[in-house]
Amino acid sequence: MTKAKEKLKQQKSWKSMLRRRKEISKFPCFSWLMNTVQEDPTGFIKSKDLLAKLSALCNFTITRLGTRRYAMLKNLCPRVRCSNCYEANSGRPTRTTCYRGITWRKCMHKELKTLELEDIRNHLPPPAVYLSNTVAVPSDVVCNGNIVMKQILLCDDKWKLQIRGVDIDLESLGIDPTFTPDQQCLNMVIETVQKVRLCMGVSVDEDQSVPFKEFITMTEDANSENYVSRAKCCLQVVGWYSCGAACQQCHKAYKDYMEAELDQDTSTEEEADPVEDQDPVEDQDPVEDQDPVEDQDPVENQDNSIQVEADPVVDQYNMTAEEIDPVLLDSEDKAELILVFDKAFPNALAERELLLASQTEFNREQYPCGRRWDSKVIGACIKLWEESPQSYRALIDSNKFILPSKKTLTCKWNNYGSEKQMLHCMYQVAVDAKLPACGWAGGIIHDEIAVNQELTFKLSRAETQLTGWIETGMEGFHICILNQGSVSQKLCSRALQVSFLGYTGFRFPVCQFPTGGVSASELHTILWNVIAALNLWGFQVDFILQNGNKENHSFIQSCFNKSGKESRYCSTNLAIPSTTIIHSQDFSHIMKRLRNAVLCSGHGKGFKRVIMKNGKEIVWKHWEVAVKWDRDVNDGALCENITDAHLAPTKADKKINNVAEDMLNKDMLLLMESYQCSLGDGSYLNSTIDFLKQTSTMIEVFRDELGIAKITDIRLLKLRKVLMWVQQWQRHVMSEKPIETDKQCSMLPVWKFLDDVECLLITFNDICVKHLNQFPDSMVVPSRFNSDGIEDHFRKAKTLYSGSTIKPNYDTYNKTVIQNCIGWEQYQKLKAKKFDLA
Repeated sequence: MTKAKEKLKQQKSWKSMLRRRKEISKFPCFSWLMNTVQEDPTGFIKSKDLLAKLSALCNFTITRLGTRRYAMLKNLCPRVRCSNCYEANSGRPTRTTCYRGITWRKCMHKELKTLELEDIRNHLPPPAVYLSNTVAVPSDVVCNGNIVMKQILLCDDKWKLQIRGVDIDLESLGIDPTFTPDQQCLNMVIETVQKVRLCMGVSVDEDQSVPFKEFITMTEDANSENYVSRAKCCLQVVGWYSCGAACQQCHKAYKDYMEAELDQDTSTEEEADPVEDQDPVEDQDPVEDQDPVEDQDPVENQDNSIQVEADPVVDQYNMTAEEIDPVLLDSEDKAELILVFDKAFPNALAERELLLASQTEFNREQYPCGRRWDSKVIGACIKLWEESPQSYRALIDSNKFILPSKKTLTCKWNNYGSEKQMLHCMYQVAVDAKLPACGWAGGIIHDEIAVNQELTFKLSRAETQLTGWIETGMEGFHICILNQGSVSQKLCSRALQVSFLGYTGFRFPVCQFPTGGVSASELHTILWNVIAALNLWGFQVDFILQNGNKENHSFIQSCFNKSGKESRYCSTNLAIPSTTIIHSQDFSHIMKRLRNAVLCSGHGKGFKRVIMKNGKEIVWKHWEVAVKWDRDVNDGALCENITDAHLAPTKADKKINNVAEDMLNKDMLLLMESYQCSLGDGSYLNSTIDFLKQTSTMIEVFRDELGIAKITDIRLLKLRKVLMWVQQWQRHVMSEKPIETDKQCSMLPVWKFLDDVECLLITFNDICVKHLNQFPDSMVVPSRFNSDGIEDHFRKAKTLYSGSTIKPNYDTYNKTVIQNCIGWEQYQKLKAKKFDLA
């Protein structure tokens, strides 16, 4: 009987404890703390005093604050901390627990004025606003570009909280829903709502396909962007004691989705595996209407045959592997397949051989869910699809080839557009090409192309995106907000292309950005992020190659404390501080600007300056007269390739490299010297001939396909002499003091342009020294040190879809980048093999 009484007593004590906990859970503890304590860095409250007040309100003794109530106190006053303090008790110090960083809130004894619901809008404390009969409090969370608002619904004696249309259970958060229409209660309600923690969802990757995917940022932190997965029945808030940022519903929905995906992948792999325990054919009973197995030719004896399904249109999901009758194709049937393919795509020989070779592997797997498409097959099918979607559809409908569907190609295509996929593809191409160690080193080159301002829809997995807006990253977006003073979105008018240029000739488009004309601040963010990403994938960036426009000059200057010339245009690598980056100029752009400077030199209308050297003029008329003399006097012209487009270039002709270099190379130097010899007194051509000697030397060196393998190479010495000639020319003109400053500037090309020439000559020598010291067995090919590759890519982007005179939109340009990315694989392998043989 004694044990039964003790057990009954214990059960009653447990029941009473559970009843007390249930009553405590209903008590609005958070609202009580809001009205009782406040934050004070110098104050403290003893734990026993706080528990005594709480026990008096709950009508039973509470011995400790507990984890949940302490979490409420921590969210209310983030700087509160629990510590020990000592108090005198009969001469002996007694240790007790106290909470530092808080103090008692002062009570309001004066009578408060009652507010009417219509007058509440005039008494709202910031940042609360009055919207459509509700009080809205903005949070610090931005979801898909919209600030999440906390809406307060006020009634006569109650108030409710709604977040994104979901009613919040205030009692579960320990909040008192009672409302009295006075200023103190209104302020307390708004302060309480500001403390409520929002559900931030479960963090996922940008490329991960999950239901209810959202893009979350914080208004106080510009670098807090993140993709999250949210449940359809999300609670919108998290408890005070929750350690995570997502509610239970979001965690459960994400866990269930990942388990379902795992089960689906497991079932797919089981269906793709062949049956190992199948009985041999000779042990099975033959079917009456089926030919004996011995009369069939085995697949191994058909050297040039492949298997195809008899009718791929049948329901394969309800058929077993034994029910599908494979057809063995001989040489005649294979010729028929080739005939069908050539009828649709007559010039796609490489794609035809690749698809024919892949059909045997695909036919072994009878179920479509078990097929895994190779990247080479995907690349070939994308090319065929873009060349003629109708012919590709007809090829699938012919029931002769097993090819990926249009939906599969669209998903693969759009996935390759992200920077991660491009870098992964670049890494795979480099690995497959078996690049040597020096082939992973090089530089980046960037340039812009004009695009049409159009907005297009882009479907990627289950998401729909709008492409065509200006997107230069979150930092660029916030910088634009600071500059404009407002949040706005504009259509892009240009596309910034960043490509990797390796020492061995390995080129690859790394990423592209839609811009409205990239600024120096945006370049600073984009290029250093690209260099950091390339380093993570094993690529070493030694230099940045760019043209000499205004924003590029500002970007280069931002990388130096004083001037780039004093540091030989070599700055610290901000992505990898232990290394350095060399800022160089594009040779092709330099030569076109040299030609344009001479083209504007002369007397009369339309000429901006008269370039002088050693008291002699360098004017465009010298070139015109020399070419006219060559055509009139010489039967076989010394410069046969000089046309009227060279002498009077249009706006389009000025962009062609050959048109500029033909007027500054060795042939033009020979023509000018021959013309001077034919004159009685041709001394006025001395400066022009001296100028052509320097430009022809630069063209000879930078168009040479023979690599520089030693620092003592004679070509580097020639470039140093050209550099000394340019610097001496500058000093000579500026030393003539009687001449005005404006006239001195007119005797030279633009000062910034001459700095670009010096930058090219200085940095190319330093790049050769840096690379050859690191890789003594390697070489630097001067003919690769230009932007011709990216210019060819721009021309291909224009002509592939729209024609050479029509600008593509950003979506069309992005497609050409992806297509080139997939199609360059074989080309990169040949380039690597050619380097190995050299």
